[in-house]
Amino acid sequence: MKRGNLQVRMALWFATSLVLVSFLFSATAYFFLRHELQYEQWERAHPENPDFVLHGSYSKEEIDDITAYVLKIAAFMALPVAGIALLLGRSLARKSLRPVSEINAQLHAIGTVNLNARVQAKEADTELADLTQGINALLQRVERGYREVADFSAQVAHELRTPLTLMRLQLEEASASIEPELAESLQDELQRLESYVDQCLLITRAERGQLPTEFEPVSLATLVADVAEPFSLLARESQRDLTVHCAEDHLVDSVPWIVRQILHNLLSNALKHGSGMITVEIDTTSDGPVIRVHNATQAKTTSGTGLGLRIVDALVRSHGQLRYTFRTDARHYTAILTFLKK
Repeated sequence: MKRGNLQVRMALWFATSLVLVSFLFSATAYFFLRHELQYEQWERAHPENPDFVLHGSYSKEEIDDITAYVLKIAAFMALPVAGIALLLGRSLARKSLRPVSEINAQLHAIGTVNLNARVQAKEADTELADLTQGINALLQRVERGYREVADFSAQVAHELRTPLTLMRLQLEEASASIEPELAESLQDELQRLESYVDQCLLITRAERGQLPTEFEPVSLATLVADVAEPFSLLARESQRDLTVHCAEDHLVDSVPWIVRQILHNLLSNALKHGSGMITVEIDTTSDGPVIRVHNATQAKTTSGTGLGLRIVDALVRSHGQLRYTFRTDARHYTAILTFLKK
């Protein structure tokens, strides 16, 4: 259940409880007053003078008029009491759920680069403290499992680099005795495997926060042109076009090699999974300068490993001053890289 709905239900429960108590109090006062005026005050002996007898002086119409006035006052006070109860209940509900909101915000802030973080609840009661301890214990198990998998992946990738390099060198030496087409095919496959290994190592380092991030002024127009030039040749070989549009150049403080790698992956993704013209735009938004990579999508595409976009996400998090989003529909895909203002 959403937090807002729970707050409303708690406020309504508090207001309903207060209104019911007020109703019961008014009803009790009504019947007690009616009983006193109609029976108890009728022919009652005077406590200090036993010889005196007090006779009731209220008629039935007078009693009805008095008790009706009491009910009218109670009904008139019911609306402001209910309103105050709603406001007070909403305030109490919000205050009661504030530690839950803080825990939720802390959980959203935990990612692969800060898995060692733990949630804290200030002024937590016993139940909330137990919940916090359970969440932290779960986070500790998740961190341990993730570190073990990351370490294993990095170790496997390191172990694979040496045999792959040796195989490529042996293939180059024996290329004279192998058919050219077969040798070229084997070289391509080895290069693809080495590329996968390098990508896995890059993801591991990025998610661990081990990448160098030295900021320096970067011209987006120059950087995009340098990265897009070789991809223009690749697109031409596939009978496609790649164009770069720069409405206004921007000088931003960034990590050049990270931005280059991100653009490299986005353009590679556009070439592999897209169709038609590839358009790279440099524009300005309220959040900061943006680079958009736009292309049409293929009607039927083969599913890839997803390493390219995963590397983009990891590099964006490592950079710290970038935001990566995308827009997609049945026919077009647009990757958006925003350089956030400080």
